[in-house]
Amino acid sequence: MINKNKVWKYLAYAIGEIFLVVIGIYIAIQFNNWNEGKRNQRLIQTNIGILIENLQKDSISMAKSIEIITERIASNELIKKRLNQESANLDTLVKIVRFEFSPKIHGVTFANDDAYQAMNQLGEINLMEKHLRQDVFGLYSRHDELLAFYRPKLEKYIETLMDFHSKYGLQETSTFKEGPIAEAKWKKATMNDLAQAFDPLMLTKMSLYNLGLPRIERIYVETQEVLNKLRKAQNDQFLPQD
Repeated sequence: MINKNKVWKYLAYAIGEIFLVVIGIYIAIQFNNWNEGKRNQRLIQTNIGILIENLQKDSISMAKSIEIITERIASNELIKKRLNQESANLDTLVKIVRFEFSPKIHGVTFANDDAYQAMNQLGEINLMEKHLRQDVFGLYSRHDELLAFYRPKLEKYIETLMDFHSKYGLQETSTFKEGPIAEAKWKKATMNDLAQAFDPLMLTKMSLYNLGLPRIERIYVETQEVLNKLRKAQNDQFLPQD
């Protein structure tokens, strides 16, 4: 009986020790999870703040691009209208090509995508609430789509520009901007040849602007929507839900 009591006491003691160890491990895990949750929450808030700052910069840049491209489209339409008037002649064409047409093209860049790319590579973006994460991912995907849209069209424009420059030069890029040599060069231009050379250059530039502007405007609107959601998340201190 004495030996049996000792065995039961030992078993009860051992079970108690195991129970205490399990409880201790459980508490440690819960405490670690709590700390991890707090760290993730701080990281989410930091990243949201960075995204807001970067998208605000992108928004300002896009608004400026929309303004500039809208002005360029209007300018190109005015040139087109003048060239299609009944009174238009070789002098009209030479004046526009030589002194008024600018070979510069206003492209769109997103100079503030690096932080998002880093968050994505590190997996930090996955800590955000699911719908917010999808909205952010979708917006930055639209950045890549716009750049992919512009790339071949810019290459085509540069190719067309170089072809024209090799034949006539342009005021901004030509070695002979004024003086006898420049005058002699332009005096050799004929209406048909100059028109055939200038037409694809003008059309390529107008196409790039006319097709690109609606895309930039859509991304600008989407940026405002995502910014509003990020600001709300920042204020509400969203935590990951999945």
